[in-house]
Amino acid sequence: MKIKKLTIIVPVFNEIKTVGLVLGKLRKIKWKREVEVIVVDDGSTDGTTESLKKLSKTGDSHFKFIFKRTNEGKGAAVRTALEKATGEYVIIQDADLEYEPSEIEKLVEKAEKDNLLVVYGSRNRDIKNRYLYPHYYWGSRLLYEMINFLFRQKLTDPETCYKLLNRELFRFIEIRERGFGIEVEITAKVSQLQIPIGEVPISYKPRTFEEGKKIRAKDGLEAIYLIGKYWSNDMHYGLIDRWLRKIRFEAASRYLKFEKNDTVIDIGCGRQARLGWILRWNIGNYTGIDLEVPQLKIGNISLVTADLEKTIPVPGGKADKIIGAAILEHLDSPDTLMKECSRILKKGGVLVLTTPAPPMADIILKLMVVTRVIRADEVFDHKHYYDLEGLRKLADKAKLKTVLAKRFLLGTNNLLIAEK
Repeated sequence: MKIKKLTIIVPVFNEIKTVGLVLGKLRKIKWKREVEVIVVDDGSTDGTTESLKKLSKTGDSHFKFIFKRTNEGKGAAVRTALEKATGEYVIIQDADLEYEPSEIEKLVEKAEKDNLLVVYGSRNRDIKNRYLYPHYYWGSRLLYEMINFLFRQKLTDPETCYKLLNRELFRFIEIRERGFGIEVEITAKVSQLQIPIGEVPISYKPRTFEEGKKIRAKDGLEAIYLIGKYWSNDMHYGLIDRWLRKIRFEAASRYLKFEKNDTVIDIGCGRQARLGWILRWNIGNYTGIDLEVPQLKIGNISLVTADLEKTIPVPGGKADKIIGAAILEHLDSPDTLMKECSRILKKGGVLVLTTPAPPMADIILKLMVVTRVIRADEVFDHKHYYDLEGLRKLADKAKLKTVLAKRFLLGTNNLLIAEK
């Protein structure tokens, strides 16, 4: 894989002593690809804004400057820059000289060599960096041990500033944290998608509080809170929602054999499109379709924003397999979806659907809403419940042959497998 263009985002707040040096270093590097640098002044009050406005008039077209009136935090600054980013990959460069800009190229080369969507620059891997404050080192160690345990990772520095991400993936995970919590948020959301994170060793020259270091103990405590927050709630689902989806997919997958060249469509994939990230190495192409997903393409994963009660747009035409987990019950016109599935499937293609089964599913789900262990809108949006015979009739009307119809999860869910 060759990365032709890189975007470097430089969030800046009150860094008048160092920001010019950082930008100077970025300008002098002989890059092996096209590079754009987006500098976001986050409402500085120490003269940084005036300094950056002078630098913005140098006429260097590779540098873009954004000036915000109020300070909103690092995460908010990065989010603003992402809207303007045009590089295939994006990396963040702090303006404090703790990280060496010339080492960015190592992360990009790692992504190219190993075909990775995410690469971190680690301060703790294969190199001995000096930490000025022991409690910062041990605090960082505690955080990465927590992250590795909860998210099943093997990272040595999840809190690093140097995080290189595919631009579309960066936008997809939808950063919401406004401050330094962005570091935990990125790692947590990428980990939830089971996307491999590469690491390369980098140098690190920490500065003192007197020199302007901004991270404080409260940021460490917030990081612990955020680790728990993003472990229990990802981009869309809480723990119970995710557990139910996992069981439904496992019930469906038990009867499916995915081939390397399969085209798989996931109807009602949800904001996270989790199935696509899990299957991406084992199939040819995955398309997730939902009103909640952004329109994007990353490698063999495509996400399409569409109404499932209308004609379904499918990149590349026909599908080998269509999966719909807990989607029929949300539709006013399930017949339309079933006919669309029949139209899209190749001859011999397979449709797999799961739905809550009456009457117990409705009772249990509403009880879970009352006890606040599941989102209310996921349940009260249900339009219909289907028994096995009702699902068979839907398949028959769509000219699909029912291969299997059964209940699972103690009879609270239905599984239908039909073939064209």
